[in-house]
Amino acid sequence: MHFAFHQHPRTELRETVYSALLNVGSNMTIIDFYILGHSDEQARFNFACRLCEKAYGEGHQVYVHVENEDQANRLDELMWQYKAESFLPHNLVTHEQAAQVQIGWQDHPAHHYDVMVNLASPQPNFFSRFARVLEIVIQDEHVLEQTRKHFKFYKDRGYEVTHRDLRG
Repeated sequence: MHFAFHQHPRTELRETVYSALLNVGSNMTIIDFYILGHSDEQARFNFACRLCEKAYGEGHQVYVHVENEDQANRLDELMWQYKAESFLPHNLVTHEQAAQVQIGWQDHPAHHYDVMVNLASPQPNFFSRFARVLEIVIQDEHVLEQTRKHFKFYKDRGYEVTHRDLRG
């Protein structure tokens, strides 16, 4: 018999992200969907920062894929301001020097193969070169429609897909 214990949402998130990142290194890309209760894009970007911070803290390289240059610049600015008490070293992929966390909107980030946080649709055709892909779902009809398509796409091709419902 299995008992579910409810934990503080931050503790649950920390354990969820940690267990997801432990699986990095398998042969086939592992896909995780994080389902948030929020409906605004800012919450999605904030959660992307949290995932990047956790992955960076665990020593992973992270590539965040967004729709366009405007979103990349907004996320870049958010990462600089994300937490006053911490530092998340990052840059845009167009920057000459590589960083452990990079943000891009174009094809083929040449030196990244570890973790990709996907905030774009459709999912990039190079997703399978990463050990792990993290998709963030918010309660916005457009995003829900896109991420449902992503989920079906991955499942239909035999990828291991998990979802983590963080709506509360």
